[in-house]
Amino acid sequence: MAIEKMKKLRLLAVRAQRDALLKDLMLLGCLEVSEPGSVQDDEAESIVLHREAGGLTKLRTDQATLSGALRLMDKYAPAKSKLLSPKPEVSEDVILDETTLEDNLALAERVEALDEKLRRIGAEESRQRSLLEALRPWQALDLPLELTETERTAVLLGTMPALSDFPSAQAQLEAEAPEAQLYLVSSDKEQKYLVAVLLKERLQEGLHVLREYGFSTATALAGLAGTVRENISRCEERRRALAQEHRETVAQVAAEAAARDELKLCIDRMSAKIARAEAVERLQNTETAFLLEGWVLARKEPELAQILSKYDCAWETEDPDPEKPQEVPVKLRNNKLTRPYNVITEMYGLPAYNGLDPNPFIMPAFALFFGIMFADMAYGLIMLAVGLIVLKKAKPRGTIRNMMGMLVQCGITAFIMGFFTGSFFGDAVSVLGSIFGKEWTLIPTFATLHLGGVAIDLPLNLLEGNNPLYVLLGAMCLGVIHLAVGVGLGVYFKFRDGEWLDAILNDLSWWVILIGLALMLLDVTPVVLYVGIAMMVLGAVLGGKGFGRITGIFSAVYNGVTGYLGDILSYSRLMALMLAGSVIASVFNQLGALGGIWLFIPVFLIGHVLNFGLNLIGCFVHTMRLQFLEFFGKWYRDGGRPFRPLAIQTKYVYIKEDN
Repeated sequence: MAIEKMKKLRLLAVRAQRDALLKDLMLLGCLEVSEPGSVQDDEAESIVLHREAGGLTKLRTDQATLSGALRLMDKYAPAKSKLLSPKPEVSEDVILDETTLEDNLALAERVEALDEKLRRIGAEESRQRSLLEALRPWQALDLPLELTETERTAVLLGTMPALSDFPSAQAQLEAEAPEAQLYLVSSDKEQKYLVAVLLKERLQEGLHVLREYGFSTATALAGLAGTVRENISRCEERRRALAQEHRETVAQVAAEAAARDELKLCIDRMSAKIARAEAVERLQNTETAFLLEGWVLARKEPELAQILSKYDCAWETEDPDPEKPQEVPVKLRNNKLTRPYNVITEMYGLPAYNGLDPNPFIMPAFALFFGIMFADMAYGLIMLAVGLIVLKKAKPRGTIRNMMGMLVQCGITAFIMGFFTGSFFGDAVSVLGSIFGKEWTLIPTFATLHLGGVAIDLPLNLLEGNNPLYVLLGAMCLGVIHLAVGVGLGVYFKFRDGEWLDAILNDLSWWVILIGLALMLLDVTPVVLYVGIAMMVLGAVLGGKGFGRITGIFSAVYNGVTGYLGDILSYSRLMALMLAGSVIASVFNQLGALGGIWLFIPVFLIGHVLNFGLNLIGCFVHTMRLQFLEFFGKWYRDGGRPFRPLAIQTKYVYIKEDN
């Protein structure tokens, strides 16, 4: 449960063995190849050492081709998969086997060619559909469409707005262009479809009249031959042919989809190949050798030495420079209980290399706070069941596995806190009993806590008497403990870095004041309070200069009082969300009970689904807030960059894990 120790590696090896060495280092998975350090100003050295391309552009293009083909297969021939089915497991040798890459690239290119054909078919089908829509209003026209003129006349097909006055247009046309004829073929809500026959010598006069009524020529029919009905028939026949061609092409894609699993495997193989190519581009080379710089896990150094012993190389490791922790990559090493909280840590930011792994401190507080806010046995069981089923059936890894592990832990604490508050879908048990005229209780009174003169019965009914007040006081006590741990960790860091005076006078002084205040109120002794005040004043005086020493005292008092008071009050959200979830659940139960069992069932289902979802989001967000703002603010040192080793990273398969 700590940050992994790293060592800086410098390796000089024979260039002929580069590919084999990088493959073995990838299988080991504990070395991050970093960008080479700046070459010395020695001109001869800068000429000898050089970097070279690893063919990344082509490899990434090939991977994009494979991924594109897979998406097309999923689009035209979607695969049926079982819910929560795990990814297949393969050995490392299978991933590194590149013998089928070329064949699968050829398959991907065939699929992309078929997709291009489908796009052309779609474009042609769209053109034919548009043409068919343009032809339908002209079905009553028997003239061949190529007939645009005779020896003395011009034949025009066009449209007018539906609201235009056709008789007036016809009369005015005959008046200003003698012997002209205007025929109405059809009309709809938008347009009138017309044929105008004009003498060629009166063409301009006729067009002038027609334009006054909004006449425009039917350009969509230009270039067509034969009657409208003949063209419609050809369009429909062409569309049937295109539909058949589309089905046949989709069938060809579906036939290629039989190799879907192999294609997925090749995408992961290409990822491994790209990772090695990226490493190659970070190397410095000569004609016969190459130089590698990177970071290696200190505990893996013996295994690294065993691998390097097979090659002609020289290498050395050294500890990181303590003055430059930002250069060192960070990898957290946790057990099964704390590992799920990598999700929280990575969301905030990894700790600096000279910092401390926060997961062991996040785990108990996060699970406890979440459980207090959720506080329902039924909701806890649902979370526990979902987490365990996903872990068992889907066997996820990485972030999903961590999230399910966190869900299991939070489900357990929510169930426990629900037991202490007697909540099972709120007060659903007692409400359901009242519907049938019974007095049902899931958990009878099983214990009584005596705190001074106060007796608290368990389970705790949050909606009765002073019970919310007890929860509020308990939440603030937990907040004090949580903050004290954070301050203690901050003090540890300052002592470690030699800032012990600042730690004692500034960080610890307020805790001495709080303890002294409690002792004075209990009539034990006021001495501790006086010591704390003296520590705070001394810290302000030593930290300021001149008149700033006086103002520093007032600033320290103001910041301490408002800061700690605000932080402690922030933990009241534990009570607020617990009470909110309980009240909302009770409201839905009471609403459903108004209409008997048949109304209770749908209201119960809808209401508790909503309440569960809202509580899940709210409790997660507010628990993170208590960790990030109140707790981390007292001690956490972030700024670490993640350790990214040269390793096999897969998307569609899992690598078989060693026992």
